[in-house]
Amino acid sequence: MTPGRRPEPVTLRPATADDGDLLLGWANEPSTRAASFRPERIGADAHRRWFLERLASPSARLLIGSAGTTPVGVLRLERDADGSVEIGISVADAVRGRGLGRELLSAGLASIRGDPAFAGRTLIARVRADNDVSIHLFLGAGFEAREQSLCHGIPCIVLEHSEP
Repeated sequence: MTPGRRPEPVTLRPATADDGDLLLGWANEPSTRAASFRPERIGADAHRRWFLERLASPSARLLIGSAGTTPVGVLRLERDADGSVEIGISVADAVRGRGLGRELLSAGLASIRGDPAFAGRTLIARVRADNDVSIHLFLGAGFEAREQSLCHGIPCIVLEHSEP
């Protein structure tokens, strides 16, 4: 992507085993760690276990968003025991502030509608209470703030979307 030029639309593809290092790099960006419920750096072995478990799970999806050929972020979906789906999003630090998070989330919501494992389920996003950008992102996509809570001991807002 060229600076100052409107990026191509965000498209999604399922993550593959080849994406592990890319996602670990994004996860360990200082701004990503600061917005996380667990701000310490993630070790390569722990990430590899987590990543391979998600790839193998029928109740999880990791979707890589790209603008053209440039990977720009990841959308994570995990179906909980109660049938709801936790959704998380992360945009690569190098491309933040360009509206790509909104496109990534919109593409993710559209993909859910076509996935029988996730369609029609309540979506839950848990966001740090001090992360105004992410809170506004989810609110703008039709999520509603349901409660303030603690997530891993950190104040958070729980947002819900009931018609993906």
